Amino acid sequence: MQDFIILRHFFIINIKRLRKMKTVVKSAFFVGLMLFGMGLYAQTLTQAGEKFNQGTAQYKARAFGPAVKLYEQALKMCKTIGPDAASLQSQVETQLANSYFWNGIMLYKNRKFDQAIDQLKKAKAMATSINNEKIKNYAHTYIARVYSSKGLSFIAQKKFADAQAQFAAALKEKPDCYNAFYGKALLAGEQKNIPAMIAALGQLGKLANTNARASQRYSSAKYMAFTTLLNSGAEQLQKMHSQKALEYLNDARKYGAANSDLYYYTAIANVNLKKWDTAIAAAKKALTMQSSDKSDIYFTLGQAYQGKHENAAACSAFKHVVKGPNVAAAKYQMKQVLKCK
Repeated sequence: MQDFIILRHFFIINIKRLRKMKTVVKSAFFVGLMLFGMGLYAQTLTQAGEKFNQGTAQYKARAFGPAVKLYEQALKMCKTIGPDAASLQSQVETQLANSYFWNGIMLYKNRKFDQAIDQLKKAKAMATSINNEKIKNYAHTYIARVYSSKGLSFIAQKKFADAQAQFAAALKEKPDCYNAFYGKALLAGEQKNIPAMIAALGQLGKLANTNARASQRYSSAKYMAFTTLLNSGAEQLQKMHSQKALEYLNDARKYGAANSDLYYYTAIANVNLKKWDTAIAAAKKALTMQSSDKSDIYFTLGQAYQGKHENAAACSAFKHVVKGPNVAAAKYQMKQVLKCK
């Protein structure tokens, strides 16, 4: 019985010692774990700093693609560490916004439009989150510009629906994007959609009043519009739609300096409409501007004089028709109709 009591006492003492030992071991374990964690923390923060430095080296070398990847890795580490990495994270985010932007610009210059838009959108988002208005605004402008350039490339490929979608995206991003209105004007011209072309030119013209680059675009677009309207007027003449032809020709004057062809087509349209004086004036103007063969213009002038019953002037004009498809017709009028001397 006494042995049992001693054994029981020994057992209790050992249990207490064991519990005490477990407590000590447990405490030692947590201390070790804490020190280990601090070591990992320090190591991770150091690694994040190294990634940042590596990214900065790439950025300075204008290797913006590699810089983006390194800054992204550094940012991920900072977020894992938490508040203690806030200072480093702020620096990383600033540089990452810059890197996204410049990488987007480099991709844009290499005509990698989709990748450029992706990077510029990331630059805009990052700049917005850190209140970097400069990068935000630049990215905003260039996103619209890249969309517009992509649209122009689709026009060259005759992918008109795709081009239209890109210009719409550009204007959604930046409603006053002059490149998008320029593209829309070119697209409408290609499609012979005259009302849409004129509408886009009107928007571009408004922007040209206060923006030098928009003014340059407007000058290019006006030349295109002049040519499109001039050709459209000629096509309407072939269809014997003289009044419609005059509408196009009059609109053409708004976008370019009139040339001999414009006055010549105007003369033909007015002859068809029996507006003899207007036709004569236009034909005479065309003659002063034409430096090569003038036979076709003289034939139209002869028709106008003939319609006005000024036969002597008509004969004089028809005598100058010496080349082209109207020679036989001019001779017939002189000999059989007007009885020119």
